Amino acid sequence: MLLPLNFPKLTSNNMKRVSISILVLCSAIITASAFRTKQIIPVGTLFQLTDISQPFNPAVYQVATIDPITDCPNSSAICVIDVPLSDVYPSGPNAGKPKVDIATAVPNELSDDIVVALGNASDPTSFPARQRIIYEKQP
Repeated sequence: MLLPLNFPKLTSNNMKRVSISILVLCSAIITASAFRTKQIIPVGTLFQLTDISQPFNPAVYQVATIDPITDCPNSSAICVIDVPLSDVYPSGPNAGKPKVDIATAVPNELSDDIVVALGNASDPTSFPARQRIIYEKQP
C-alpha cells in the first residue's frame, strides 16, 4: 500500500531560503572551478621528445609521461607533440611513433608544422585543422 506524500507547504519564506541555498551552492562551485589549473585536452596521442637535437627522428619520441602545460615552458625546442592517430606509424620499424620524418613537397605534413612551431614565438602552437598541438621547452 502506498502512503501519501506530505510535502511541507511552500511559503515565500521557505522559497527565499531555498533560493539562497541554491545561490550559495552555485557560487561555491563556480569559485572552486575558477582556481583549477588549465586542463589538458589532448586531440590525439601525446609524444615526448627525448633528444631535442633530433625533432625529425621518430625513434627519439616516446608516449608522453609529463604534463605539457606545466612541464614544457615556452621556448625554442620541441617538448611534446599532440597528434591524431593518422600521424602515427601503424606498422614497420617506426610503428607507434609519430611521422615526424616525412618531408615531401606535400604541404601541411607533421614535419612542416614542427618547423612552423620552432619559428613561432607562441606556445603551444596549435594546428586545429590538422588536429595537432606542439609544445616547446627551453633547450
